[in-house]
Amino acid sequence: MKKSHHLGAGIFDAIWEELERRSCGWTGQTTATGALEAMLDHRSLQRPSSERCLSMVPRSRRTSTQRGSAMWCPMPMSESPPWSGDDRVGFPSMSRGISLANKCLILFGCAIVVILVGALLVPWVGVRSLIHENQIEIAEQVSEAWLAGKIKLGGLHHLRQTELEVAGPEGEMRVSWVPVDDIDANSDPGAFASKALQTFTNSPEEPWFTATRMEDDHELILFAKPVTASRLRTLGNSQLTDFSAGVSAPTVTDPIRGLLVVSRSTRFGEAQLDRSRAVIVLTGLAAGVLAVLVFWFILFRLIFSPVRRLRRVVDRIGEGQIDARADINTGDEFEELSIGLNQMLDSLGEARTSLEQMNENLDLKVSELAEANVGLWESSRFKSEFLANVSHELRTPLNSIIGFADLLREELMATGSGQEKHLRFLTNITTSGRSLLEMINELLNMAKIEAGRMELAVEPASISDLVEGIVGIMTPQAKYKSINVVPQFDASLPTIETDPGKVQQVLYNLLSNAIKFTPKGGEVIVSAERIVEGGVTTGVALSVTDTGPGIPEDMRDLIFEKFRQIDASHTREHSGTGLGLAICRELAEMLQADLSLVSAPGRGASFRLTLPVAYRPPKPRTLMNQA
Repeated sequence: MKKSHHLGAGIFDAIWEELERRSCGWTGQTTATGALEAMLDHRSLQRPSSERCLSMVPRSRRTSTQRGSAMWCPMPMSESPPWSGDDRVGFPSMSRGISLANKCLILFGCAIVVILVGALLVPWVGVRSLIHENQIEIAEQVSEAWLAGKIKLGGLHHLRQTELEVAGPEGEMRVSWVPVDDIDANSDPGAFASKALQTFTNSPEEPWFTATRMEDDHELILFAKPVTASRLRTLGNSQLTDFSAGVSAPTVTDPIRGLLVVSRSTRFGEAQLDRSRAVIVLTGLAAGVLAVLVFWFILFRLIFSPVRRLRRVVDRIGEGQIDARADINTGDEFEELSIGLNQMLDSLGEARTSLEQMNENLDLKVSELAEANVGLWESSRFKSEFLANVSHELRTPLNSIIGFADLLREELMATGSGQEKHLRFLTNITTSGRSLLEMINELLNMAKIEAGRMELAVEPASISDLVEGIVGIMTPQAKYKSINVVPQFDASLPTIETDPGKVQQVLYNLLSNAIKFTPKGGEVIVSAERIVEGGVTTGVALSVTDTGPGIPEDMRDLIFEKFRQIDASHTREHSGTGLGLAICRELAEMLQADLSLVSAPGRGASFRLTLPVAYRPPKPRTLMNQA
């Protein structure tokens, strides 16, 4: 069962690889799921899916699947089929161009050849040994027949060497009687007889002695059997001896008198060996061919036919026939695979329909969002232009009100004809007017910054002059609250390249906040110091330090946002728009400066503006960077 499961997984892997291969025909498809989606979408969907699905997703935030797929799908896509695992059946990548049928034929054909060669190698070797043993057995039978008196060599009573040649269908055979006295180690037969006699002398229990030698391109088998004195006497008087009693073992009192030598040619045996091996080879070939045919028939009926039907279904899907389905009724794993493939195609069809609906809805949402964005952009532009224009319009009459109130107050004070309450009323008018003018100026500056209409006028500026000037401007306001403004700077501070007006505006906002939040009788320090790195002056740091209530840690970043204040309630003690520090940060960025804050609750706050010695114009921003 497990083997069938492995085979089914391998077939489905082959189908998956085919889908992967076909997916290369559509740009951007990297997964088999994406390939099937592309097959379903290839004929019916005309618009690029990237315009339909990915319009709302920023390119930098798309996932790898969204960037690689031409049609984004909310369902998870995996790079490998879900049924793949450690037990999947696979082949090396070098055989990727070979079909499944050829792979099976090659692998199983090689296996059959190896099995048949191993099975036939045993009889191949055993036949030769069997024929050799048969030759020895025939020689032994001949020797026993001579000893039994059934073969007459003649001249035995003379005890001379006698030889008999026998020619038969099984080959030539030579039977020789060699007396012990005639054994000569110098001749060829004598050499064999000498070795045999030595063997029988050393090992009396040996029944015979054999050897082989080559003669006329074929092998000659030599067989020697010892003949003792008692056996020789029996051969001489055969009428008085019972030959069926056997031969007694040779002893010292029964010496060997001669050797019976049988030499037999192996031509007939070699012919038999060749015929036997030919039969083995032919049998092996027939068995191999029959096994391959039977195996091919089984594979074709049980495996290749369902696989090819599945392959045809995949081809039809690749051609755009999205309604193609597999119809396999084999009752095994292939039927389960076909059912799974059909279910996958149905799911992809439903997903395709769902994606079409999602694309239509997305197109509608994108259009609505684009219209909303255009409207918001226009509203923001109108707001900025309105603030910039209305600030000018509000400031013009306000300046007149403040100016005439100042003239009237000065005239009354100079003539001394005014009443005390008139002077107080004029002072209130002037104070409120200046406060309103300050708010309008802040709104105007922020509107200019947001509209991109704030420009810099970079020129050499003296830090000491800037500090003295801003301290002189803010001293009357500080004296009104009995606050002492203390400037601290070195007269040898370097001249820097910056916009002195913007620097003075930043210092004005910082110093105004410091005076506003410092209690009566407090002190505000405005300091300037040189920044040296490696013996070179790289910048100048301006600091405004007060003795006010300080800023909580959780508010140190929030106070630099627009319309943010520490106390945002309607009953707060200090009025204002909450734009002062936001304008300071925007201006600091424009000046390539750094604005930082050091504060602790109850210990005041210190704002530090670090300016570079030389201003470097920024590089023009491209449309892509602006977007």
